[in-house]
Amino acid sequence: MKANLIIKSNCIFDSIDEKPFSGFVAVKDNKILAVEKNSDFSGYADENTIIKEFGDNTVMAGFHDSHTHLIMGGLFKTYVNLADAKSEEEAALMVKEAADKDPNKEGWVRGFSWYHVFWDNRQMPTYASLDKYFPDRPVCLLHAEAHGAWVNSAAMKIMGLTKNTPDIEDGTIIRDEEGNPTGVLLEAATGLATKYAFDFTPEEERTIILSFMEAAKKLGITSINDVQPYYHGNMGNLKVYSQMDKAGELTARVHAAPDLLGDLDKVLEDREKYSSDKLRIDHVKQFLDGVITTHTALVLEEYTDAPGNFGEDPSNLGAIGKAVPEAHKRGLSVKLHSCGDRSARYALDYIETAIDKYGKNKCRHAIEHLELVSDDDFDRIKEFGVIPSVQPEHLALTQTFAANPYPEVLGKERADKTFPYRSLYNAAGVLAIGSDCPVVDNDPFLEIFRGVTRVHNDGMPEGGWTPSEKLTLSEMLKFYTYGSAYGVLREDELGSLSEGKFADIVVLDKDLFAIPEKDLISRKVIMTVMDGNIIYEA
Repeated sequence: MKANLIIKSNCIFDSIDEKPFSGFVAVKDNKILAVEKNSDFSGYADENTIIKEFGDNTVMAGFHDSHTHLIMGGLFKTYVNLADAKSEEEAALMVKEAADKDPNKEGWVRGFSWYHVFWDNRQMPTYASLDKYFPDRPVCLLHAEAHGAWVNSAAMKIMGLTKNTPDIEDGTIIRDEEGNPTGVLLEAATGLATKYAFDFTPEEERTIILSFMEAAKKLGITSINDVQPYYHGNMGNLKVYSQMDKAGELTARVHAAPDLLGDLDKVLEDREKYSSDKLRIDHVKQFLDGVITTHTALVLEEYTDAPGNFGEDPSNLGAIGKAVPEAHKRGLSVKLHSCGDRSARYALDYIETAIDKYGKNKCRHAIEHLELVSDDDFDRIKEFGVIPSVQPEHLALTQTFAANPYPEVLGKERADKTFPYRSLYNAAGVLAIGSDCPVVDNDPFLEIFRGVTRVHNDGMPEGGWTPSEKLTLSEMLKFYTYGSAYGVLREDELGSLSEGKFADIVVLDKDLFAIPEKDLISRKVIMTVMDGNIIYEA
């Protein structure tokens, strides 16, 4: 049998062996025909075969981002990024400048990644600075952790948000001394704004997804797990996804995870109705807590900088505890957001209840983030077959290690136990790697660099933050491919360069194994193959 495409390199990493090898990958239609070491590919080639020779460039399976918010990620690729702003005024001006360049002069103005912790005064913003530039157009800007929103007066008018608006369960409407909303909404209150700001027509949603796909193929991302629940409901219309799938517009395989607290029987119906090689609905997802830096993660010991504060239990914990076994019974794997060690314990409790009640089945339940885990709970992760789904770029929240808020918030001893990737791997035997886009950009090399070095962008701390928790380059690449595929029960189809698997392949601009670790962060993709088709070439 002759190949349509042959990719040859001296550095092929197949996500099986620990080290790369010299050889080639032969592709026939949308499957891998052969992967061979140190052999002649001429037997697979004829006059119609496209032959690509890449010297010492790394060839590997396409990246599988295990934690992405697809719609928000598409918006992130489209609208202004405020991460570099040093003040409220600078952030507001960046939004104004971006809006001036946008040909669309009507409707919502959107933006992402403001973070007051990075500002000179470290104070929360208000609607006033936005009103100066946008007296009439509504503005909604998501916080860097996506657990809050900053809005202007025009937005609050659409929302009906006033002094008389009651507080939101599991959320906070920040108010001034007289009780008037200041324009910042936290946790569940964020949904008051996104309900309107993120309400898209099917055609708008298609455009957003295409924007995401265009960026993803340049990053070598050929599969994603789309975690859909947000404070106002699921973000992502499965009917639109399916229409795009049938039209050949999905250039990354989408594994959608709608709301665990929604209609689980409807999820089963959608799984049967929409599933294909490029679209799957086998998981459901929900939040157990918030994030450590805002004291909204649930912790077993009080926050060091907030005595008596253990995080606030969401009101839906009881509902989640009941829903996990119901999802398990239906064969739906569960993804549970957990940043604190107390919420991680809750997640394990719920999964244990599900297994005790209905027995082990094909489900591969995941806990997302796992920034802090009690020493007593690693064995339970192993016992219940839980997949740790982690995003190493989160450990470098700030540009410098000196500005890292975790030692202040948790105390140094606990902070040094955060992001325990080696310990989680030792417990679970596998990790699934992702980005949490748009909370973090979905460039895989950010995650790879951070997981291998555990340093901030200033190169500190020397030797890495808790270096015993570092992962090797081989492990990071394997978990970003095979590990994520394993997490969605598709390791027989995806995640490694193996005969018979889908031809999702990426070529990188260097031999990753021959360069200094510091250079991993700046790597580029020079070719992406998805489903046997070359979808990107630099």
